[in-house]
Amino acid sequence: MTLRLKQIRLTNWKCYPSQNITFNLHPDRKIQIIFGNNGHGKTSLMTAILWCLYGLDIVSKETLKTYFYRGKDNSSPAREMRVELNFTRNEKNYFISRTAKLNVNGSTSSLSLEEALFYEDGTIRSNSREYIEALLPKSIRDFFCFDGLKIEQYTQITQTKEAKEAIEKVLGIPELRNLRDDTEKALQELEKRLNKAEGTSQEFTDKLQQLRELEEEIDLQQGQRKNAKDEEKNAIVIYQVAQEKAAQIESLREKLEEINNLDKKRIGLQTELNNLQKSIDSWLKKASIPLLINFVQEMADDLQVTSLKSTYKTNSTAILKAILDDESCLCGRCLDKNSRDFILQQIAELESLEVDNATRIEKDQLRIYLQGIIRDNAKFSNYSQLLLQRDRLEEEIEEINQHIKQLKQENTGINQDSVRDIWRKVDESERKVKEIEERIERLQKEIEIKEKQLEHLRKEVEILASENQTTSMLSNQVKMARGLKNATNELIEWNIDNSQKMINQVTSDRYLQVTNKPEEYRGVEITPEYTLGIRTLTGKLLNPDVLSAGEKEALAFAFITGLNQITDNCVPLIMDTPFGHLDEEHQKNIINSLPNLNSQVIILATDRDLPDPLLNLLLPHTTDIFKIHRLAADEDASVIEVMESY
Repeated sequence: MTLRLKQIRLTNWKCYPSQNITFNLHPDRKIQIIFGNNGHGKTSLMTAILWCLYGLDIVSKETLKTYFYRGKDNSSPAREMRVELNFTRNEKNYFISRTAKLNVNGSTSSLSLEEALFYEDGTIRSNSREYIEALLPKSIRDFFCFDGLKIEQYTQITQTKEAKEAIEKVLGIPELRNLRDDTEKALQELEKRLNKAEGTSQEFTDKLQQLRELEEEIDLQQGQRKNAKDEEKNAIVIYQVAQEKAAQIESLREKLEEINNLDKKRIGLQTELNNLQKSIDSWLKKASIPLLINFVQEMADDLQVTSLKSTYKTNSTAILKAILDDESCLCGRCLDKNSRDFILQQIAELESLEVDNATRIEKDQLRIYLQGIIRDNAKFSNYSQLLLQRDRLEEEIEEINQHIKQLKQENTGINQDSVRDIWRKVDESERKVKEIEERIERLQKEIEIKEKQLEHLRKEVEILASENQTTSMLSNQVKMARGLKNATNELIEWNIDNSQKMINQVTSDRYLQVTNKPEEYRGVEITPEYTLGIRTLTGKLLNPDVLSAGEKEALAFAFITGLNQITDNCVPLIMDTPFGHLDEEHQKNIINSLPNLNSQVIILATDRDLPDPLLNLLLPHTTDIFKIHRLAADEDASVIEVMESY
């Protein structure tokens, strides 16, 4: 059942001489936007809505005198100011109107106020306050109208008695408590009448007294059991937090062991790298050999050729000399003088080209050395592989160093004392939980024993009461009243517990949608007193005071909208200047969450609150966009018009 605001009419209200705003209530699109610069009348519009609903509780009588429109056309001594609202819900229409009159007589003025008028489907209701309170309880006004500029205050509003009462009223808890109180009073009255009934025996009176005392003992122990269960919840949270911290420390201890293993691995890799570097350094001493190997090969080849030529020349000279010395003619005739002279000339030339024997031996040795260098070069053909292997080792060692550095940073502050302290807390909190559990179990057994005694005693009382018609009738009425009281108590406990679980779940889901650090939080926790806290992934419960302004707004928004969503009657959510001071991520997250709300959303914003990128996210879910314009300066007036460009 969603309550929606359909129309606002203002007459002589602050800067609005005459204004009519009609919202298009689309079944799927639930967002309306009213743009206006600061000072143009956004907050005045919200104040008008609240004043129409709650009158002097919103604006004092003296302050209200300054709210009358004072434009150039409104200088009459008798002025009338009016705000009218039109709501709709489930095809029912509600019309609320509040009027104030100001009579000015020279320098003095008098204000007369009329009680608000309340119409339901055209029928006027005599007690308008009760109907307004039923429609929109005054105590929850902070949960449907909130000012973004004061958002930090909203994380604290749940800490007041009034706020707690307002929240419980939204949840319907007071009605259940009233029912319980009524049944308690009825039970007490019936028991008094039964006790004073005529014709009762002394035994009946004694049994009745025993019954009453036993009931008081059971009530006392049930209260003790309830307190113990509440204490158990807190103790379990403390124990879980201690366990999580212990698990973190154990994880850190594992990291210390990992550091030691990484150190060993690093030492082994460093030794391997050092040996490899020695091989590379040895190679570098001969680094010119591979670079000049082709030249060395050419020199060795030249020396080889020279050696062969020298041997050839030596052999040729010997052959020619043998020819000259041989008396026989090899070709069948003797050498003539010209032939002999030619051979002698050739021998002389060959002998002139020959080097001395020492030089020849030195060249042969040089040739052999160069050939050895060529053979040795093959040993260094894998130099590039050695360099790659060295690079890989250096990279692996650097990765290990970085990992060790990170692990050491994570282990900062962990010592044996802190380890012993946290494990001591784990043991203490675990022991505390067990002690409370044992106390609850003991109380439960005692209550069960006494309830059996109580049941037996009641049967005796009923038997004694049946001896008299009057006491028999009263006894049956007491029995019925007691059953109703017990059922009411169980219903209240279930309702409160279920409502708090729902608030926690809905608020947590909403908060994780709008916060800019969802990966750091588990969600929101709301205590039985409705105070708020943020539970981190490490188990720590953060007080809203330590949160940034953006996170506080996200928390307040999550709680207000969460509370709105779990109630049977969703009311309009009116937000004044909600986003201007937030960072871009918070703005975007909140904007994206608005279409998911069940309620109507009316946003009063500046252009800075809703720049085009954010506005474009809302447009598919928006029915109306209005703009507040200022009229001429001498009129001191504003007018709200529909923006056609969107």
